[in-house]
Amino acid sequence: VTALANLRETLSPREVKHLEAEAWEDFLDMCIGQCGIWAGENIEPEKKNSELMPTEPYLLGSHSGCCGIWVSGPDDVGAPTEETEAGVPDHLPSGWNWGYRGMTTVKGLFTAADGVGASGHKFSSGSHAEGRMAAKAMVKFVMDNKDHKPELDTSVEDLVAEIYKPVKNFLEFKDYSTAIDINPNYITPRMLQFRLQKIMDEYVAGVATYYTTNEHMLDLAEQKLEMLKEDAQKMRAKDLHELLRAWENYHRILTAEAHMKHIQFRQESRYPGFYYRADKNFVDEENWHCFVNSIYDKSTKTWTCFKRAHVDLVDKSKLFKAASH
Repeated sequence: VTALANLRETLSPREVKHLEAEAWEDFLDMCIGQCGIWAGENIEPEKKNSELMPTEPYLLGSHSGCCGIWVSGPDDVGAPTEETEAGVPDHLPSGWNWGYRGMTTVKGLFTAADGVGASGHKFSSGSHAEGRMAAKAMVKFVMDNKDHKPELDTSVEDLVAEIYKPVKNFLEFKDYSTAIDINPNYITPRMLQFRLQKIMDEYVAGVATYYTTNEHMLDLAEQKLEMLKEDAQKMRAKDLHELLRAWENYHRILTAEAHMKHIQFRQESRYPGFYYRADKNFVDEENWHCFVNSIYDKSTKTWTCFKRAHVDLVDKSKLFKAASH
């Protein structure tokens, strides 16, 4: 409101109207929900301030933070080639570059942009450039590995049974009750998603606690996620849409669990504004100026978290002015 009022002092009514139209277009491009709130609450943003409310935490990958997949990086910027932190599993490649640009620790699996961890603030232009680099590396990988034939470690029959298990749950028990959504033998994907959201919101630094958590809350979240994983095996799918939602939930649970494990492992509040450890509400530069990686063992269904060195590739002392006293 204040900014627009100041502009009215220097711009003509026609210019102000054009500026307001452009502002609405920008909001409709990037934040449709905000426009919906303005329309629903009869707010004209150029005349009246709207209520400010922080959002729930998103796992946005490199768009805003460091979450994402550890990939082979560039080889021309002096990045580390060896590990300096203890605890990195032996089967993982060392350093920040071990092969094709953008390839993950899984041979032949590439990612870019928000899929890449430890590399923040890539917006559409940076994501586009990184996608091109990854695509070129993928072509090179294919040309260099023409005989590479990855094989499934699970039979097709077992995969089909696993994928369609929610459908089987529904068909087997749908006649047990007269109300299709109320049944002691299965849970709908929608209800399971509500449970997952509640766990993460209330125990893993969600908006309900203003992004605050602690060791005891994380322990409770871990227990509740274990129970949720058990109940997830009873998800139903009455149609293809619910089958899609069921599998989204399986993936969401793993993502949420990884997020929780990383906060649990890092004994500090490295990212104020994203989350706070109330019991470790400080930034520990001596012990935790590092990246945190994790691996998931699907056979034992366990996570292993470990540190990876953070190295500045750009001299940051030249980027900031010394504080005046």
